[in-house]
Amino acid sequence: MTERILPPAPPPSSPSRGRSAENDFWAGLFVDLSVRIEWLEQALDAVPREDASAEALVRLRAYSRAVTDLLKSLGKVQGYRQDPRLKPLFVLDGPLAGFLSRLYGWCEEIGNDFERMAVALRKRQPTSVVFSHKSVNKSYADFNALMSAMRRTNEAWRANDGEMWPAFEESLEELIWATEWVHMALARPPGE
Repeated sequence: MTERILPPAPPPSSPSRGRSAENDFWAGLFVDLSVRIEWLEQALDAVPREDASAEALVRLRAYSRAVTDLLKSLGKVQGYRQDPRLKPLFVLDGPLAGFLSRLYGWCEEIGNDFERMAVALRKRQPTSVVFSHKSVNKSYADFNALMSAMRRTNEAWRANDGEMWPAFEESLEELIWATEWVHMALARPPGE
């Protein structure tokens, strides 16, 4: 059985008065990812820096930084949930929600991989910190389809309403870029 350094995900956020379950859903996912990244950083701090783990540790830290940047971008986009003009874009069955849900799920998946790698490095056991190009490319293709749907909805919303929200669109593009950046970090060949 694999030793877990990270605690299990915190319990789902409990709804508070006056807040919808939808708001708690997104806020809970954001908090869960924040905690996961914080715990991962602590796990990486426990990895011995000498011996052969140094290069692997550098790579894991690069992955962690990319996911931290992604978290910051997620925070900016989620900051628009309360804007009444943009609230319809955050409906749970819409393309933005599909993208965000998949993004949180994917962060959980790769977070588990990072944790497994960090445990092995800490124990000075052999591990690969390289991701399969095939799986990274498939993930990127899946996200690309979700991004396209999200952009089409945003463009249709803007065209229908006639009003643009440049700050929201900039935050959305930053989130897309951060998602692409994590994929690029995972696809990087060893030694680069």
